[in-house]
Amino acid sequence: MPPSIFRGKSFKALTVVVLFIYMAVGITLWYMVAWQQLIRGWSVLNVAVGWIPYGLGASCAVILAAWLIPRLEAQWILAIGCLTSLTATILLATMPEQQSYWAQVFPSTVFGSFCPDFVYVAAQVIASSSVGKKEQGPAASLIGTLNLYGNSLGLGFAGTIETNIAKSHAGEALGFRSALWFGAGLSAIALLMDLTMVRMEKEDKEGWESNETELE
Repeated sequence: MPPSIFRGKSFKALTVVVLFIYMAVGITLWYMVAWQQLIRGWSVLNVAVGWIPYGLGASCAVILAAWLIPRLEAQWILAIGCLTSLTATILLATMPEQQSYWAQVFPSTVFGSFCPDFVYVAAQVIASSSVGKKEQGPAASLIGTLNLYGNSLGLGFAGTIETNIAKSHAGEALGFRSALWFGAGLSAIALLMDLTMVRMEKEDKEGWESNETELE
């Protein structure tokens, strides 16, 4: 990974935003399933059916994100992704132990489905525009790596929070809720950083700039 990519405009802030958001996404998805199965007694089949809106929403999200790229600054598309993650996590963190799927899990599933693709598409555009032509490959690879690494890292922290809270307060639901609030905090920080530190004009150019030259 060439260190020069971190000299790009907004790139360092972007990597933190992407890492935090994917940490939150991993937490949201894990504890949504855990809550439904371990606390509400859902079967694997019920969980799979309950996740159908997530797949449909994600399919729509990637198309919508691509459509928005030439029409809206990428940092705002990224902000929308952060906001959907924050909303989805808060919905799960505030729900009671027993409740209808349609009350909070369903809207959380729909909101959450828009986050990964909005964030990924916008982050790739910002990363590519923040570095030189020779560095676009490593920059794009780093964004993709943060996706998987963020999911694992987020669950590591959340699992530690969950187990310690559950042991000290003897409540599995409280442990889950605490982990989800941690995820909500990550989403909120990512949203704030995006709004204040990530900047890029809307992407409507084609090809390379004329002043970009090949290395001798």
